[in-house]
Amino acid sequence: MVDRDVFRIAVFEGDGIGPEIMSPAIKLLDQVCERAGGVALEYEYLDAGALHYQKTGEALPRHSIERAKSADAVFLSAMGLPHIRKPDGTEITPQIQMRFELDLYAGVRPVRIFEGQPTPLADPRAI
Repeated sequence: MVDRDVFRIAVFEGDGIGPEIMSPAIKLLDQVCERAGGVALEYEYLDAGALHYQKTGEALPRHSIERAKSADAVFLSAMGLPHIRKPDGTEITPQIQMRFELDLYAGVRPVRIFEGQPTPLADPRAI
């Protein structure tokens, strides 16, 4: 465990609903830190996303990658907009590029299974 009280968080607000949900998420993190006491988060907002690509021609600037690598954690919101695409027609996906850059293997998302609902986990082949 790291013995310090301030952690630097690289924040990628994203596109579409990204900035809208990032703001309350950061407020929540700050409230958690305040209640826990003894720890604080310092946020650095970094450029990336479809809107950034539309303005600059670059979806994930090298500077943003380097700053993310030096942070204690990365806080990533929704990225990409279906109407903003690369010249070959593919959607802008800096979150995938970031996974390769940071050597991350998965985008883990919480899953909740409700009793009585069909799920691949109930498939007998999953045992």
